[in-house]
Amino acid sequence: MAKGCVVNGVSYAPIKAEVESVQGTNSWLIVTLSEGKNREIRKVMKSIGLEVSRLIRLSYGPFQLGSLRRGEVKEVPAKVLHEQLGAKFNL
Repeated sequence: MAKGCVVNGVSYAPIKAEVESVQGTNSWLIVTLSEGKNREIRKVMKSIGLEVSRLIRLSYGPFQLGSLRRGEVKEVPAKVLHEQLGAKFNL
């Protein structure tokens, strides 16, 4: 996964994965994607014989989600967008 992979004819960019903890037969992984195609984590993990039972998004790009709940929306101030995205974002 660290060098990218192809699953069912679909190419995926490199994926970084590290084991956070192991509890019985379950393992918690921290997975970092560089693109994020449809169901990418589930498909890639299945291809190496692992079943994903739950995913928890911790961040989206440079933005940490913190305590933001599912479906909750919080406006990001323009100043923060500019600081985080630089030239990609014009005020």
